[in-house]
Parts: sequence; C-alpha cells; structure tokens
Amino acid sequence: MKKKWLTAIPLAMVLSAPISYQASAASDVRNVQAEELPADLTPILDVAPEHQQTLHKGSASLEVRFVQTTLSQAGFKTLVDGLFGPQTDKQVRQFQANHRLAVDGIVGVETWTSLFHEHQKVLFPVKKAISYAEKALNNEDLVFSSDGVIHLDSKGNVYYNLKAQSQDFIDHGGSGTVGFYDVYQNGDVVESNPK
Repeated sequence: MKKKWLTAIPLAMVLSAPISYQASAASDVRNVQAEELPADLTPILDVAPEHQQTLHKGSASLEVRFVQTTLSQAGFKTLVDGLFGPQTDKQVRQFQANHRLAVDGIVGVETWTSLFHEHQKVLFPVKKAISYAEKALNNEDLVFSSDGVIHLDSKGNVYYNLKAQSQDFIDHGGSGTVGFYDVYQNGDVVESNPK
C-alpha cells in the first residue's frame, strides 16, 4: 500500500506560511517547466519524508535527481544530473531559506517535506484552483486571490483557500471581499472561511 506523503506534513508547517493574499487571474500564474516527474522518479513520492535518505553535498542518487527536478520546478534552477554538487547545495540552501528551514544544505526530513509540498504545488497549481472557482461561480465580476498555501483536510484531500472579491466593489473604493472558498484538487468548490 502506498504511503501518502501529504499526511506527513505537519499542520503547523502547512499553516505557517504568510497569510497575505495576492490577486490573480488563472492566466497570471507562472508556468512550471514540467508538471510530471520522470517515471523513474515517481516511486520516491511513495516513501514518506521521514524514511527518505538524508542527502548532502557529495551524494549521488535518484533521490538527488528528484531534489534537483523539484527545485527546478519550484524556480530554483538546478542542473538535473543526480550529483549533489556546489550548485545543488547553493539551491538547496536558498530553498531552505525561502521556506524558513534550517539553512544547512542537508536534505533531511523537514526539507524533504517542503520539497514534497512543492511537488504537490506543481501538480495542483493555484491557477488550476482559480480556474475551478471561476467556472463554478461563473461571475465575471469576481477576482480570486490566494496566499499560495496548499491545505490538507482531515480526509487527506488537498485544497487552496481562495478569497473572492468583486471588482465593481473594489473600483468604488471598497475592499471588494464577498467570500472565501476552499477549492479542491478534484474541482470541488466549497464556501468557507479565511484560513
């Protein structure tokens, strides 16, 4: 039976990201280099972060290729060669700094967890959640925004919390906020509260 890596993400980590919302339309979000991992790397997702090998400068393996691929997809351009050299070390440290992790260049449990979280964002980007909300609510006056944090419900379902604002209300000096919606990876859009 496959382990679901998302269950390993501590709730505090999921909820600790900044709470500011950034407005965007579905077409505004940057495109990721590739949405899928190469087939030989996908089994790595079946191993929980706490059971992954610890990686550091000098390591060479498929797991290093996974780290390099995920870093590149997350915007930390890294040569994908399976060798944990100086460039990979530099990008791991930058990734750690950006995710408020210990900046040591070592890919341990916390860094693995954040990398898996980044991979999930590649599979279910905010732009996809926004497009689901636009389709479900079918109101051209609404503008959606997100803090970019992927949440996990009690059943292990992944979702974004989006804020819906009326452009007309904004244009007339108001905040424009008309509601909040949890938008799930399967396309479900559920009215909710801000997270």
